[in-house]
Amino acid sequence: MDEPKAAKDHRYMVEEITVTPFFRSHRGHMPATIKLRAEVKESGRNVILETDVRGYGKEDVEVSASPEAIDVTLILERGESGNVRFHNSYFTPAPINPAKLKIEHGADGRLKVTAEKK
Repeated sequence: MDEPKAAKDHRYMVEEITVTPFFRSHRGHMPATIKLRAEVKESGRNVILETDVRGYGKEDVEVSASPEAIDVTLILERGESGNVRFHNSYFTPAPINPAKLKIEHGADGRLKVTAEKK
């Protein structure tokens, strides 16, 4: 069954609003339009996070950690008055050593972070 015309128009209207110059000039109020889904799993003595960061170079991806979480930050736009960033934290299933992170940027756009368990 086809979607009603009003529903289609509403969906596209929301998508168009999120990219208008108004939101670019009011970054503090910009709606979240990025989703960074990650898989976090345990493997032996490690916790592994994998996510897709296709389109972002190594210089645009920052990874840090605390004993309970791995943080991934994407630099969306660089500017004179500061960078526009997207940040997400992923809780780990076991405590990790934040000083021992192995970060791999795959040619396919996959980011793999391996953290040693405590």
